[in-house]
Amino acid sequence: MRYVLIVTFFLCSTLLGQPLQTTAAAPPPDLLIAVSGGPNADFLSTLSIRQPDGLAQVILRSPTGPAGSPPEPVRATVTIGSRSFLYGYDGRLYDQNRQSAVHLTADAAKELDGYVHRLEQVHFGKPLHWSEVRRVFKRMGYATVIDLETGERFRVQRRAGSRHADVQPLTKEDTRIMKQIYQGRWSWKRRAILVEVNGTYFAASMHGMPHGAGAIRGNQFPGHFCIHFMGSSTHRRKEPDPSHSLMILKASGKLPETVMAASPEQLVDYFLTSLNEHDLQALRMTTDGFALPSFLQGIDSVKRIEEIRPGDTADALAVEIPVRVDYVNSEGATKQDRWVFHLYRTAPWARWKITGVFADE
Repeated sequence: MRYVLIVTFFLCSTLLGQPLQTTAAAPPPDLLIAVSGGPNADFLSTLSIRQPDGLAQVILRSPTGPAGSPPEPVRATVTIGSRSFLYGYDGRLYDQNRQSAVHLTADAAKELDGYVHRLEQVHFGKPLHWSEVRRVFKRMGYATVIDLETGERFRVQRRAGSRHADVQPLTKEDTRIMKQIYQGRWSWKRRAILVEVNGTYFAASMHGMPHGAGAIRGNQFPGHFCIHFMGSSTHRRKEPDPSHSLMILKASGKLPETVMAASPEQLVDYFLTSLNEHDLQALRMTTDGFALPSFLQGIDSVKRIEEIRPGDTADALAVEIPVRVDYVNSEGATKQDRWVFHLYRTAPWARWKITGVFADE
């Protein structure tokens, strides 16, 4: 099921996380903008703009030209009748029907960017620091968790936690929904979530493994689980957990821009973290789209076991970065290896992309 947040100008109606309702009598919108957490996400927000002679007509009348390639990652999709467009973080608008770039005027580009920005503010959570969130999401307080990928939601209560929130599902139905999000199996893998407390939506990350003590009777959840916000840390470390940090960036909508601005060393770290969490959408952001080699497929978990020494890449267009890693394969065997990352960019001001990963024999 696809969950949609609809924002309709002039009609002033909003439906958070509810299935999109349509009727045969309703005319199609002139312009429909959609934002989501990734191309395969079932949870998305849409903005319907109905103008008799507005931005939709400007887009359709704008000149087009060679596009090179579609924007990657995609920031938003734009639909006008049967015409579909992709809007990138670089401000490019790509006509999928004609496979060409749309050359907007400065005013039209600014108007489109404003609509997308407004929609992103509604769709994603606020990346507030844990020191601020804990004042609102107090001990014994209640919240609604919304999974950014599926749109599934369930209620929780915060029972404890100082460095992060230790929470429990309220009822056995909430437990069922949470387990369903994890495909029916409890897991330590992190997921990007929104946490709604008193009408405010915070960007956060959760894992899906019951542990420790639980105190809510009848919820059929054997313990509690952890929710991290910006600045949160685990019980064992004072520094934020890299995997939770990645998911918080995703929940706030800041992950694509962060990855595109990353140094080669940072990009390799984002790749490894995404691979560890099995987040293919985040993983794809770090690469040029190459197919993963066979030795990277089926990996259950991976971690870097040495620091990556930053190099002088100010004027470089290509670089190799070797990294020693520990990983667990799909059969549960723990191994150690040295992987070599190849990275490339088209110009000193362009973003880095990983173009290949090789096992150092």
